[in-house]
Amino acid sequence: MNKQEIQLTLRLTPQEIFRIDNFIFENDELASVVDVFCRESKPDFLYLWGELGVGKTHLTLAVAEQLQQRGHQVSYINLQELLYTATPEILSSLFQTDFVCLDDLQAISGEAAWEEALFHCFNRLREHEHKLLICADQNPAQLAIQLPDLRSRLATGLIYQLPSMTDVLKQQALISHAQSRGLILPEEVAQYLLRHYSRDMPSLMLVLQRLDKASLQAQRRLTIPFVREVIQHG
Repeated sequence: MNKQEIQLTLRLTPQEIFRIDNFIFENDELASVVDVFCRESKPDFLYLWGELGVGKTHLTLAVAEQLQQRGHQVSYINLQELLYTATPEILSSLFQTDFVCLDDLQAISGEAAWEEALFHCFNRLREHEHKLLICADQNPAQLAIQLPDLRSRLATGLIYQLPSMTDVLKQQALISHAQSRGLILPEEVAQYLLRHYSRDMPSLMLVLQRLDKASLQAQRRLTIPFVREVIQHG
């Protein structure tokens, strides 16, 4: 497998703008740890976990993008997507890159061949002193990983939980993401979305994509009447 094959494309498009500066950190300590992870040799293994919608993929992609901008070779792997489109051997060459970011670790729980491949990948990364970021929906002790050696490796990381987002933080996140797209999202419009559309962040990000496109096409600002119209005709 050559470097081009393992240096998977970071899915950063105008519709998916994931940066560290538009991630809302509720925990200042985590913000500091992520900054240190991107800049220094230690920690060499960071494990982030939390429920759906707390921003795990956002933060993983943001870290990968920042590292890539700083000239590092980075591999981003979404294991949920990869499970049915590739074989476990894809993990065997990841040690060739400086930083490896693995998303949705829980997807391979109970998949013996994938668990063993990740175990060997982990060891080779350590051997070459490369860095690893893993995201999952549970902490290592709760994951249904069957391979004992892999379970013990996962417990050696610096482990942080991403907490559930309050409505205030979701509002801040919507406004911040809109700004990243060059949009002005007034507070009252963000509040309207939370009250009348969804409190689920993945759904809110999708509707923000729609609003971005609709605003550009109609050359209209994001007002409550316009947002209501887009949603009703979506």
